[in-house]
Amino acid sequence: MEKDGINEEGYDAIVVGSGYGGSVAAYRLSMAGIKVSLLEKGRQWEPQDFPTHTFGFLSSVRFENKSFGFGLGPNDALFQIHKENDSFAATACGLGGGSLVNAGVMLPTPVRARRNPKWPKEWESDWKACEALASSMLNIQSVPLKFSNAKIMEKLVGGDDEFKQTSSLKLSINFDIEEQAAPYYKKPKELGSCMACGNCLAGCPYNAKNSTDKNYLFSAVQAGCSIKTNCQVRYVVKNTNIQSKSVRRWRVFLNETDYLTCNFVILSAGVFGTADILFRSQTRGLKLSGRLGEGFSCNGNNVAYLAGCTKPLNAYGLAKNQFSNTPFQQRPGPAISSSYTSSLGFTIQSAMLPTAYPYLIFKGISTYGWPTGFWFLHGLIDKLKHSFGIKSSQAMVLNVMGYDESDGKITFDKNTDKISFSPPHDTLLPRKINALQNLTKKLGGILFMSRYRSTSVHLLGGCNASSDHFVGVCNSNGQVFDTKSRSSVHSGLYVCDASLIPCSTGVNPCLTIATTSEHVSRALVEDVISAGKNGKYSVDEKDDKNRGSIQSWKVDGRSRCDVVRFKEVMRGHIGGMPCVAHLNLKMNVKTSKDFDRKSSIFDPFLRGIVGGYVEFNALEKDRLHIIDGEVDLCEVDIKTPYAQIMHYSLLLAASSGSRYILEGKKKQRMDLIFPQPLIKS
Repeated sequence: MEKDGINEEGYDAIVVGSGYGGSVAAYRLSMAGIKVSLLEKGRQWEPQDFPTHTFGFLSSVRFENKSFGFGLGPNDALFQIHKENDSFAATACGLGGGSLVNAGVMLPTPVRARRNPKWPKEWESDWKACEALASSMLNIQSVPLKFSNAKIMEKLVGGDDEFKQTSSLKLSINFDIEEQAAPYYKKPKELGSCMACGNCLAGCPYNAKNSTDKNYLFSAVQAGCSIKTNCQVRYVVKNTNIQSKSVRRWRVFLNETDYLTCNFVILSAGVFGTADILFRSQTRGLKLSGRLGEGFSCNGNNVAYLAGCTKPLNAYGLAKNQFSNTPFQQRPGPAISSSYTSSLGFTIQSAMLPTAYPYLIFKGISTYGWPTGFWFLHGLIDKLKHSFGIKSSQAMVLNVMGYDESDGKITFDKNTDKISFSPPHDTLLPRKINALQNLTKKLGGILFMSRYRSTSVHLLGGCNASSDHFVGVCNSNGQVFDTKSRSSVHSGLYVCDASLIPCSTGVNPCLTIATTSEHVSRALVEDVISAGKNGKYSVDEKDDKNRGSIQSWKVDGRSRCDVVRFKEVMRGHIGGMPCVAHLNLKMNVKTSKDFDRKSSIFDPFLRGIVGGYVEFNALEKDRLHIIDGEVDLCEVDIKTPYAQIMHYSLLLAASSGSRYILEGKKKQRMDLIFPQPLIKS
């Protein structure tokens, strides 16, 4: 049965997000024969869609600034930039999440991170096995040769006793220089080979990156997973009536009136996305740990830019028209091909600057220069040199990671309905700046450091895994804690992404996130199958011929033409106390009355469902959110045939956990509104 495109039959499981967390969960569940739908806020990106010039990049960015009070750019932009006071964070939005635009560096989780007291001991029992699974699925490969940038870094940094080079840097990129071991999963036939163009950080235009849409998600669809893009989840609510087996226990809301139902919800929307969904769900009565949003880490991440160097760094990305004149071994190579770890506790990696990135962002607009002096003018001259193709102008990005205190915090403003964040303390920051300055002395040129105290592309935590809800938000298997007792959980509600990781890793965390997700998925599959065997929920038998699909699914944009949406504000009094109802109505859709034969004579166009919220401070200080509402604009009482009744029935949920039913009626004389016309004989 369909309700305006919303499947009331629901799913066994709904996965929210498609990065290194959601893609793993969707694949493992689908392979187990479970009916799965994956919802992704962003769109599907084809290789030719990634920006290859500055204008294309700027049109693919959304900028969120708390001081502005609103965002700039498309809601589903590929690059999501968040600025908060002296902090800066970047995330990705699209089918594949951050794997679309990162460097694809796959490093094992350092022992130091796994020995952190916050690290769940339960993860250690199968960590190596899960890490091997993730490595195989992502088809990670060694960089086939040393490109010029890696050679320069090896000469300057490799001889320093303070730094140790990563012996075998592996990337989730398809090089195909040597015959690779065939993975045990299916992969797209059109997967390309790395062109060493250096544009990885803007998305691979040659389809050579092993992003999650090329492995986990591709295989999940082959196993029957239904993927819906352009579909943002706002919050989740426990179903009010699960007495019947046919009624699913969770409602996953896409807006205030449209939702999907399922028995298991897996939140994998990234650190900010998952926290946002849980905060919104909390305002609608979901009992969550008071630690929600705490333990936030930026992975000790800082970004710098070195310009005007005379060394042959070769760290600018190549355009297509430059390939014919540049042999493979003389090209920039992948975005990151060398990595050095300091004995002081941080890692430095040199990176390529894609052709699409606006260079001036790195030179003066959001940075300061070292050595001090005419560094801004130097940046302009360097830009002119590069524009005219003068080879003596060399530059590269420097990515630094370390161990921060993991004491940052994500908060939610109920008035604006938006999250904000404060970064953790980074005690290693002075040491990192000093190391970058020493490197600049060796290379020459100007070092442009970010003006922000924290500049991060590696966000972790906020829904930390722990032993109980007094310390974290989820247990080691990703189950979200209830607050009834120390270790009780909400049945069927999981987190499976970087939000679980309770401390910084000190290196690129992609493989760590995928490994954690493999661990969580093991417990998740067992939970779903066990529920099916106990007769609580249905689990489909696996059908190898039942292939899934990927489709764009904009709910508001695909409604039937005879569906009407409008808003209404109702003011009145209940028990003498003022009450204001802010209603979002969606008319001519199925309601419970449509299954009542006695009511079948009435016009369904005048019936619909209601969302929104009610302000009734005499009862609750916070808003009462409508989680299930119906309206009938034309009920008729046979005792008063010339009057029609507008009837509202609203189920309200408070942040306190209480629920209320508000029913209202409004009579109107139709013979006065539409008087009979005078007929002359």
